[in-house]
Amino acid sequence: MKKNINQILDNENNIKIYFLPWLIVLSFLLRLIAVYFYRDTDLYSSNVNEWNILLENLIKYKSLTFYSFNGELIPSVIVPPMYAFFLYLVKVVTSFDETGLLYLVTFIQILMSTYSIYLFYQINQNFFSNKLSLINSVIFSIIPVNVIICGQISSITLQIVFSLLFLKFLFLVIGKSTNKNIFIFSMVSGLLILTRGEFLLVFSFILFFIFIKKKIKLINLTKILIVVVLVISPYVARNYMHFDEIFIVKSLGYNLWKGNNQLSSVGGYENLERTEFIEIKKKIINLKKNKYYEINRDNIYLDEAIYNLSENPIQYFKLFLKKIFSYYFFDINSNYPNYFNFFHIVPIVILSLLSFPGLFIFYKVNKFENKCLGLYLLLNLIIFSIFFILPRYKLVILPIQIILMAYFMKYLIKKLEKT
Repeated sequence: MKKNINQILDNENNIKIYFLPWLIVLSFLLRLIAVYFYRDTDLYSSNVNEWNILLENLIKYKSLTFYSFNGELIPSVIVPPMYAFFLYLVKVVTSFDETGLLYLVTFIQILMSTYSIYLFYQINQNFFSNKLSLINSVIFSIIPVNVIICGQISSITLQIVFSLLFLKFLFLVIGKSTNKNIFIFSMVSGLLILTRGEFLLVFSFILFFIFIKKKIKLINLTKILIVVVLVISPYVARNYMHFDEIFIVKSLGYNLWKGNNQLSSVGGYENLERTEFIEIKKKIINLKKNKYYEINRDNIYLDEAIYNLSENPIQYFKLFLKKIFSYYFFDINSNYPNYFNFFHIVPIVILSLLSFPGLFIFYKVNKFENKCLGLYLLLNLIIFSIFFILPRYKLVILPIQIILMAYFMKYLIKKLEKT
């Protein structure tokens, strides 16, 4: 029996045939069990309420909106639309009540999370053998935060799947720029921008980088840009029709202020009831209640954030560095519920510490895929840390950290074998 298992393991193709399907099945079952105990159970709870409001207004008025002033619906511009549209699609197709909708959305997110493990395995094949790719995928599949997050009514599961699809097809476009690869890469990029607005910056830098390094031809670059513009243009056109401006979301000011005010920590601070924020609260209260309310409110936050940064640049630069550390490693001062739970913090600490030396080994490898993945990691670290860091954001860089850890462990094992 042992001999047969070893024979299977010795054949790289057998890894994918025999072991990967079992990993996918067991990962699905693990998530199914986990979300039974850890999931959002109420569409009206505080952490879900914004999605509930958007969903209700989409159903009733076919409008993505939070506010109604004097009987007039105000089109919302403060959250990217993709996750709200996802909830709306599930609701319209099934016509389930609140409980049924929660169960179905959670189940779909379990499927998404399970699929992300297969995507991660495929990405690993750009760097490692099938055997090591499988080991990395096992680690990714059992990290507690990655197991239970699909039970949360949040865009993060959608974001993780789109992010991994983006990386998968980025490497395919670099290696073989077929029309199929270019189209899927472009579609995924557009959908990811509509899921997380800040990804527009990541996408732009990555695309510019592979173009100047001559890994993609001008004609293919043009195709990518055309498809991405076509994907995001309906929502951008909607915003232009209402506000005479071209944009995707208008939450830069709020997010920048939340992460850079007098009381901000790594996770930001947003309670306007504090005496430190009396003036900004007055400005917001006195805003005209019209369709420009969200935009004008965001401009107030932006002015305050810029003032804070210009008045105390050293203080906020130190906070920025602290946020980068907390994002890559862990937040030693976090007051987030269950953050220091043993099953959450221990895997995160071990993974973060073991992946860090892998960074230096990773960059020494002369492969363009390594450079792209390194740039992707750097961009996410910088962009998120400009604003604020929540525990779930860790899932964006977690797959990369597992790859870096594998580089370090592989290097360490080789050194030990030599000695």
